[in-house]
Amino acid sequence: MIHKEKIVDKYKVIAIVAAILLILIIIVLSSRTRIVKTYNKYMRVDNKHNITGKQLAFFAKQQLGLDDLKFALTQEKLGDAYSYKYNTLIMSEDVCNYASLSSMAIVAHELGHAMQYRDNSPLFNTVILTNRITRFTSGFVVPLFIIGLFFSIFQYPTPDFGYILIIISFSLFVLQILNKLLNIPLEYDASSRALKYLKENNLLTHGELSKARKLLSIAAQTYVASLFDELIPFKRKKNSKKKKK
Repeated sequence: MIHKEKIVDKYKVIAIVAAILLILIIIVLSSRTRIVKTYNKYMRVDNKHNITGKQLAFFAKQQLGLDDLKFALTQEKLGDAYSYKYNTLIMSEDVCNYASLSSMAIVAHELGHAMQYRDNSPLFNTVILTNRITRFTSGFVVPLFIIGLFFSIFQYPTPDFGYILIIISFSLFVLQILNKLLNIPLEYDASSRALKYLKENNLLTHGELSKARKLLSIAAQTYVASLFDELIPFKRKKNSKKKKK
């Protein structure tokens, strides 16, 4: 009887892991739809000063003392990012060339990350460190889970061996989640810096600033959800360009 109860408990753990993965998939898909919808909406809205993303980036580089900041272009829609490794602000073609509200908000947000790097932000440095650690451990999550599941089913070489591997796999999975959660305050800080910069330099009107705040808020929430992309074991992103790589 005790042996049967242990088997039931093991399958409960497996079911919980599967349920968590399913929830993450749903969150990612639903939030992506929301950001694309909002992005497209404000991409059709011109900003009052008719400033493109590229113009804002070059202007801010000089004004903010980001002398070593470089720029790069990507054809990936919503592929805008900041790479601390190369100190480069990556802009998508539409964001770079259009004088839209979306362009201003998105470039300002990425400039916020560049300011974090410039200021040697403790939070920014912590995220860099944890990213490096989990980049190594993430490769063990799926193999350990599959091997553990196999050994658990056949109870080989011992009844508990497979279960232990699953627990280790899940622990590494949780470590990844905790690492990704550290990005939440980092993203909101970047957006806060962006809005402050746009406001202090009168680059947006009061109405535009309100819309930019809405866009950046949704973008931050969506980024939080999209952070779980790489936590979904069987999902691989094509041409992934993560921030802070």
